[in-house]
Amino acid sequence: MRRWPLLAAGFGINLSLGTVYSWSVFVKPLQERFGASYFEAALPSTLCLALFAVGMLFAGRLVNRWGPRRVATVGVGLVGAGYLASAAVLGLPSPMLLLAVVYGGLVGLGIGFAYSPPIPTAARWFPERKGLATGIVVMGFGLSPLVTAPLVNYLLGASGVEFTFLLLGGVFLLAGLPLAALLRFPPTDFVAPAAPAAKAAAAAEFDLTPREVLGRREFYLLVALYALGTSAGFMAISQAKTIAAEMAGLEAVLAVAAVQWLAVWNCVGRPGFGRLVDTWGARGILGTMFVLEMAGMALLASAGQAGALFAGLALVAAVFGGFLAVMPTLTAQLFGGRNLAANYGLVFLGYGTGGLLGPVLIGAVRDATGGFSSAFVIGVGLCAAGLALATFVRPPKRLATAKAPAVFSRARGQV
Repeated sequence: MRRWPLLAAGFGINLSLGTVYSWSVFVKPLQERFGASYFEAALPSTLCLALFAVGMLFAGRLVNRWGPRRVATVGVGLVGAGYLASAAVLGLPSPMLLLAVVYGGLVGLGIGFAYSPPIPTAARWFPERKGLATGIVVMGFGLSPLVTAPLVNYLLGASGVEFTFLLLGGVFLLAGLPLAALLRFPPTDFVAPAAPAAKAAAAAEFDLTPREVLGRREFYLLVALYALGTSAGFMAISQAKTIAAEMAGLEAVLAVAAVQWLAVWNCVGRPGFGRLVDTWGARGILGTMFVLEMAGMALLASAGQAGALFAGLALVAAVFGGFLAVMPTLTAQLFGGRNLAANYGLVFLGYGTGGLLGPVLIGAVRDATGGFSSAFVIGVGLCAAGLALATFVRPPKRLATAKAPAVFSRARGQV
C-alpha cells in the first residue's frame, strides 16, 4: 500500500500543472485588453509547450542524480514564479512580447521539471503495470482544465488578467511544493507483487543510456510518431473555446463547457490507453490511436453542429491523452527502465515539436482563411502519416553485451 500515495502525489502535481491546457480561455481577454492579434495571444502558450519539452530533457537527466523530489520542487517553484512574473510584465511596455518570454520560458521549463519526476517514480513502484501507473499519474494533467477552465474564466471576468496570474502562481506554490516533497524512488530491496510474466520480462530487460538511444533508429521513429500525434491534438486543445464559439456558434458558457468536455476525454484516454498498452501491445494500439484521431479531425473539419464538434473533441482528446501514457511505457519497453527519465526526456522532444507545430499551424490557417476547417483537414493528413509510420515500430536489435527484452511476440506481433 505504501506505493499508492506516490501515484496520488504525482496525480496532484500534474493536476496543478495542466492549467496550461486552459490557455484558450485567456486568448480573448488578452486580445481585448492589449489589442493583440490571435497569433500574439496564443504565442505564450505555444512557447510554453515547446519549452515544456526542453525542461523534460534537462529534468530527465537530473532525476537519477538528484532524485525525483528535488527536481519536482525546482519545477513547481519555476511554474509559480512564472505566473507571478507574468502578472508583473503586463504593466510594462510591449506586454505581449514580455508575456510570451516570461510565461513561455519560466512556466514552460517549470512544467517540464515538475512533470518528469512522477513518471519514472510510478514506473519503478509499479513495474508490473507501467502503462496503467503512468496513465494515472499523467491523468491529472489532462483533468486539470475541467477544474481550471471555468475558474480562470470566472476570475478573468471578475478580477482581470493580472489578478488571475497572481492567484494561479500562489496556488501552485502552496499546493505543489508539499506534493513534490512526497516523491521518492523505491528502496533497492523493493519487490513488486508482479505476475510471473512480468517478472520474466523484467529479468530479460536491458537498459540503454541516452547516448546509446540517440544512435538507434527506433528513437527517431518514436519522436516522429509523438510529434505527428500530438500536433494534430494540439490544434483542438490549444483553441478549444474559440473553435466551439466560431465553428458551432456556441455561447460563452457552452464554449467553456467544450474545454471541460475535452479535459474529461483527455483524462480518460491516459489510464485507458495506458492499460491497453499493458495488455494489447504498443504496435496495435498506436495504429488504433491514429485511426481514431483521424476520425476526430475529420469530424472537426466539418463541425457545423454541436454534436459533431463534441464527438470530434472527444476522439482527439482521448487519443492525445493516450499518447502521454503510451509513449513513456513504450520508451521503457524498448530502451529499458533504469534510464527512463533521461530517455523519455529525449523522446518527449516529439511532444514539444507537436506543441509548437499544432498551435502555430491552426493559428496561421485561421488568420489566412478566417476559419479552422482547413487546419483540421491538414490534421487528417498528419494522422495518416502517423498511421503509416506506426507500421515500422519494431523492437531494437539485440545488443552484443545484453539480451534484448522479448518486447514483440512473433505470433501476435505485440509488445
